[in-house]
Amino acid sequence: MKIAYLDGIRLFRVLYAGIQRLLDEQEYLNKINVFPVPDGDTGTNMAFTLMGIIENIQPLQSAALNELSHQVADAALDNARGNSGVILAQFFQGLDHGLEAYTEVNTTQFAAASKIAVDEAYTALMEPVEGTILSVLRAWSDSLIQASETSADFQHIWKTSMVAAQVAVEHTPEQLQVLKDAGVVDAAGLGFLNILQGMMTYMDTGDIRRLPDIESGFSTVALDIGEQSLDNLQFPYCTECILVAEDIDRNEINKAIHPLGDSIVIAGSKHRAKIHIHSADPGQLFAKLEKFGEVQQQKVDDMREQHKSTRSEQRVALVVDSTCDLPSEILEKHHMHVVPVRLNFGKDQYIDRVTITNEEFYLRLSESNVHPQSSQPPPADFRRMYQFLSSHYESVISLHLPKAVSGTLQNAAAALEKVKFRDEKILLESLSVSAGTGIIALNIAEAIDSGDDMPEIIKKANQSIKDTQIFIGLKTLDAVLKGGRLSLNKKRLIDFLRLNLVLTINREGYLKPCGVTLGRRNLFGKFEKFVLKKAKTRRVKRIGIVHGLNPEIAEGYREAFTNYFPEANIFVTDFCPALGVHAGVGAVGIALQYH
Repeated sequence: MKIAYLDGIRLFRVLYAGIQRLLDEQEYLNKINVFPVPDGDTGTNMAFTLMGIIENIQPLQSAALNELSHQVADAALDNARGNSGVILAQFFQGLDHGLEAYTEVNTTQFAAASKIAVDEAYTALMEPVEGTILSVLRAWSDSLIQASETSADFQHIWKTSMVAAQVAVEHTPEQLQVLKDAGVVDAAGLGFLNILQGMMTYMDTGDIRRLPDIESGFSTVALDIGEQSLDNLQFPYCTECILVAEDIDRNEINKAIHPLGDSIVIAGSKHRAKIHIHSADPGQLFAKLEKFGEVQQQKVDDMREQHKSTRSEQRVALVVDSTCDLPSEILEKHHMHVVPVRLNFGKDQYIDRVTITNEEFYLRLSESNVHPQSSQPPPADFRRMYQFLSSHYESVISLHLPKAVSGTLQNAAAALEKVKFRDEKILLESLSVSAGTGIIALNIAEAIDSGDDMPEIIKKANQSIKDTQIFIGLKTLDAVLKGGRLSLNKKRLIDFLRLNLVLTINREGYLKPCGVTLGRRNLFGKFEKFVLKKAKTRRVKRIGIVHGLNPEIAEGYREAFTNYFPEANIFVTDFCPALGVHAGVGAVGIALQYH
């Protein structure tokens, strides 16, 4: 049956079907992703971008074409991830411009809009590279325009242009040497072809009784594209944000940030832009962009860690948030996946341990008149992480702060519910914080490394949670007061009585005092004796010592506890900024794990 026009209802349906086809293929797209960096996430990034579109246009299934197109463009910009996602976002911006005058279009009008969309996609890059999705977009649009000159049937011109897109995809290795060396085509270009194929299948079948389930599962595809290392990558952080301003000049922004990285893609309008760059210092980048407008939705991924995931032989991924305090070498050794907490000093926003270092945080905490605030990672951060991991692991265990002290667990749960793994997905409440969560995570990681099956891993995890206890000593109560967790009158009373609170997480997950020491003199020595008294009758397996800019005291604790518990494994690290917000400068913590 001839399809003579495209309106909002039809656009929604074919777009939905096209996106479903990409979701089905995203695993393969991840596997062949070698350009611009072989970090194995092109399929995930395209899927995340497109799923964001579907979720936002669900209420608009009967909208006019131009209204739907405008919402698609906005949703694509908000949800764009990675090079491919941001290029697609700009493509949809251009398509919106081309369709803004129409409630329905014929083949000639849609083909003309496709040219505007492709031209806009090219403007997202200062230095467009052929042999990528751009070449596929151009070949598709050129064929679409030519076919529309002789046919008024969307099915006909779609089949013709889809063949042209497929030829362009197959030609990408001849345009990019890195693809030829790896023996693959461009992943993003193939992803766009997948979308076209899904749309074509839908046009051919015409079955609108039941649209495909957008939450499709994943399958593992074994593909060897050669061993590569990203350890020495000059710009290892895939960095993104939204910039909001009155008059955004994308060329000026491009020039300003060009010295800070590569793979720059900027999409959007005069008032709102999505910025993607591979950088060495995300904090410096965001600071530079603040001169142009308000920086929102900061996102940073370490491509080195992503690449390791694509090469991992483990079946189970372990996810923690950045309040899980462990030395960086332990996190890297056991390949734990960290979702960072957010924090801010007034209007200045930071990503925990990514765009602000511990030293920078505690220095600012001691000098700033504005007390910082922390907030749990948004569900989108968790979802992006889970979607990526689902392409490379069969199962996931996600360990987070107690729900009584943070909404992190709830956000993780909301995100995990929307992502499918081949085997199991387990969410655990640590009933601890900081080094306590770190010890638990380390036990889980060792069980994963040993190749234990999931029931055994979960058994060990639950036992580890039960056997772990953390004690926290504060140098002052200033941070607790400024953070609103202690009234001024109570602080005055505690200070008057010269009491030093010792805090812990109870079995219900609440942060509560578990005792006091008396007198301000030798405060940290008294804290050490308090903890030793609690532990002296028990066998200690692991000890985690943390501090907020108090390294000498922490090292003293290491020496003392090594003497008391010579068989215990001990590590020392610092309180992450997200917890330093509440504990303050000088705070210390000792986590014990019993046999």
